[in-house]
Amino acid sequence: MKEVRDRYFRKAKEEQYLARSVYKLSEALEKFSFIRPADRVLDVGCAPGSWSQFLTRSVITTGSVTGIDILPVQFSHPHFTFIQGDIKTIDAASLVRGGLFSAVISDAMANTIADPEANHYRSINLCRVITRALPALLSRGGHFFIKVFDGPDLTAYRTELKAMFATVANFKPKSSREESRELFLCCRAFHT
Repeated sequence: MKEVRDRYFRKAKEEQYLARSVYKLSEALEKFSFIRPADRVLDVGCAPGSWSQFLTRSVITTGSVTGIDILPVQFSHPHFTFIQGDIKTIDAASLVRGGLFSAVISDAMANTIADPEANHYRSINLCRVITRALPALLSRGGHFFIKVFDGPDLTAYRTELKAMFATVANFKPKSSREESRELFLCCRAFHT
């Protein structure tokens, strides 16, 4: 049986984070520095809220984080606004009332099944939904950080992103489980 209560799980509990995934974002920010203290950040698929929790606790000081998910989040903070909804159907204008975002981040994933290839295509489809919304959400020069499951359609998806951003880099955090097919794409300097 897979050990789900690994050292990152225990560390998250000790540091009072809602999920171990917080360390994936922390590692990415250490490597790519794509979010600054005054940024406006959209966290797509934010439940239970660990990424937003980390940002409001450790990064954002004068900026803000808006989270959207179909599930509720488990924390609140003065620099955090939560919208319960589905990125597939929500009007982007309702998310950008305070202006476009400096960064859009997403650890979202469709419910997985036993078929890894199907999970890959579900992941890519969700990523493309979020990507199609970027022109209405992300400011010029902004950054995009998203989880995707590796597989046959990843190259085509990366090509789509390269047409929108100055750089697109693959990133596999140390805190990702070894057996996981997840990786993250860090896309910098939005120009479309």
